[in-house]
Amino acid sequence: MSEVVTERVDPEDIPTTISRETLERFFRRERSARKQAEQLLEEKSRQLYRTNQDLLKSTQALADEVQRSKVIFETAAEGIILFDQLGHIELVNPAAKRIFELTDDDCVNLNINDILPLTDGQNSDSSICFYTEPLFLMGDDHEIVGRKKTGGEFPAEFVVAEFSHNGRVAYSGVVRDLTRRKFLESRLAQAERLESVGQLAAGVAHEINTPIQFVSENTRFLKTSFQSLLEIFSSTNQLLEKCEEIADLNPWVSQVHEAIERADLSFLLSEIPLSIDQTLEGTNTVARIVRALNVFSHPGTTEFQKVDLNSELESTLTVSKNEWKYVAEVETDFAPNLPRVMCLPGEMNQVFLNLIINAVHAIQGRKSDGLGKITVRTRRESDRVIVDISDNGTGIPEAIRGRIFDPFFTTKGVGKGTGQGLTICYNVVESHRGKLTFDTIEGEGTTFHVELLLDPRPKGTAVTEINEEA
Repeated sequence: MSEVVTERVDPEDIPTTISRETLERFFRRERSARKQAEQLLEEKSRQLYRTNQDLLKSTQALADEVQRSKVIFETAAEGIILFDQLGHIELVNPAAKRIFELTDDDCVNLNINDILPLTDGQNSDSSICFYTEPLFLMGDDHEIVGRKKTGGEFPAEFVVAEFSHNGRVAYSGVVRDLTRRKFLESRLAQAERLESVGQLAAGVAHEINTPIQFVSENTRFLKTSFQSLLEIFSSTNQLLEKCEEIADLNPWVSQVHEAIERADLSFLLSEIPLSIDQTLEGTNTVARIVRALNVFSHPGTTEFQKVDLNSELESTLTVSKNEWKYVAEVETDFAPNLPRVMCLPGEMNQVFLNLIINAVHAIQGRKSDGLGKITVRTRRESDRVIVDISDNGTGIPEAIRGRIFDPFFTTKGVGKGTGQGLTICYNVVESHRGKLTFDTIEGEGTTFHVELLLDPRPKGTAVTEINEEA
């Protein structure tokens, strides 16, 4: 609306004698001008109000954005560091303080190169060394060595971005501590190596099996043959006794007696059967270990199979004997005629092995001499099979009982446990629609219960039988 301009009337210009019509026109003009001015004022007021509301909304949006950015900055899991062209740190978030073990006082007058050595160490002008080619490319992530305030070093990933602030160039860096990832990568590499070793061991076990059978069969043949030789030796003794009565045969009889004395025949007759028995026992043990290794290292499969849990537990105890034989005595109480259970045998063997190793560690934690005791039981309850693995170790403290199945939770010292053993057991049993529970008394021991359905699969799934002789 255009602005209305009104002329101010000088009272001296008003004629002393005014007609009624002239006066009415004068007041109509005044009223019209005043109305136009009020409308203009009202429109201007509305425009000012809308502008003010838009400004308030913009201000609130800006405040919300600042608050959101502050929350992100304060709660980010990665460290965020703001610094200038000379590397002077201006702001760090709590995650960065945790990563570098900094206090608020430490952040004063701190340079980025004090905690993240980004320069080449030769150019004194650090304003160009840490963000330009070829030392550090903007926007790319780089693995470098971080330095904690306390002096320790750790592998870190660092990404730098450039931005303008108050008319000057500044930089933001996001740092991530790679210690855990490097550890897991190392464990993964170790697991892959162990998998390769396991495959090789399975092949070696298969190759050993045949010659061990030869040795075992030949030793049994020697044992049977030696029984026949004993009968011959007995008859020979009787013949010698008769020959001694004939004087003409005395020289030959003497030669035979001398040969018997030189050979220490009585010693051989007593020790050779014992040696054969020990050889048979050794070959049987090796054959049992080979069979157990073949069963335990059977390639993993995604198909459920009918499995004899008693046999699987025997195999697991055999291959893990070196872990427990110096720590505990193992007692088994397997239910006879235990029905076969549908499961993934490789995964279940891993569960049993982890629980047995866990029992060994619990017994090692006791403050007492002598061997501990591990008991492995199987039983059937309705449509389920229960495997109990007990130890008389330290028991589980009440404060941590709710956390023992959590990933990476461990009470062992650094380098002695990954905290994954019981987590794997729990996840495998859960994937079989089973239950993994425990009973424990602190200072007396723990029993883990593995509860498995006879057949956890949906109806109509194909069944595969495991050939125990394979």
